[in-house]
Amino acid sequence: MWAKSKGRVFVWFVLACSGLALQAQPTTGIIRAKPVQAERKQKVFVTGGPEVSMTLPTTFGELGKAFSTDTLWDVSPMFRYRFGAAVRIDFSKVFALQTGLYYHTRRYQVSIGRSGSLQQPFDTVFFQEGLNYIGYELPLMALFYVQLGDRVFLNNAVGVSIDFYPSSSEKLNTNSEFKIFNGRNSWVIPALRASVGFEWRSKYSGALYLGGTFQRPIIPITDMFIERQEPTGPIGFQTQQINIGGTYFSIDVRYILPAGKENEFFGKSNR
Repeated sequence: MWAKSKGRVFVWFVLACSGLALQAQPTTGIIRAKPVQAERKQKVFVTGGPEVSMTLPTTFGELGKAFSTDTLWDVSPMFRYRFGAAVRIDFSKVFALQTGLYYHTRRYQVSIGRSGSLQQPFDTVFFQEGLNYIGYELPLMALFYVQLGDRVFLNNAVGVSIDFYPSSSEKLNTNSEFKIFNGRNSWVIPALRASVGFEWRSKYSGALYLGGTFQRPIIPITDMFIERQEPTGPIGFQTQQINIGGTYFSIDVRYILPAGKENEFFGKSNR
């Protein structure tokens, strides 16, 4: 009899515990399901803004000059600018795809004169003229964020750029015997591109980026032909070809427009 009573008490105890568990399960399940669903829910956000850059003169990876007899032909890049708009697609708090469209104007100074060798400076300058060359850039880059502070991030991007060159260019000085023709190698030239910089994000007013970019086309963007004409003199007709690689460094300033209240990746500082 006592055993039966003990068994009934145990059964009622198990049933009571099961009932409590069943009643608590929906509440517990809802509380735990919310963060799990929030973790799995993936959103993609698009931001962007204007960008302006100053390109620094560099002859990295290219010669840019030629020497024949006692004449030195030198083509040197000069300070110029690039501007356009950047578009950024955030896939997560640490990874994004960055693209955009940029107008880039290059300027080269062509100098011709007498010199002793390719490495020596000019003894006498015969001709000096500037030549502009215009192109458009369409970058496609993988962007990685590294948070350095509450609102400061280190941006690292690497990828390619598809560059478009609408035409060749020509420079003819009627008061000189020198003529310059800058012939493009192709109207589309891909290039390797990498950038690094710092981004400060405000709470409601967007973000400000300051960084640098290195770009190197896979082939020379143009072949420059410099022609010297002296029909009645000892020179006659003389032509020199110099390949223009188009490699450059730039200092970039970019403003990213406010992303809106729904962009939790951009608006919050806890990336």
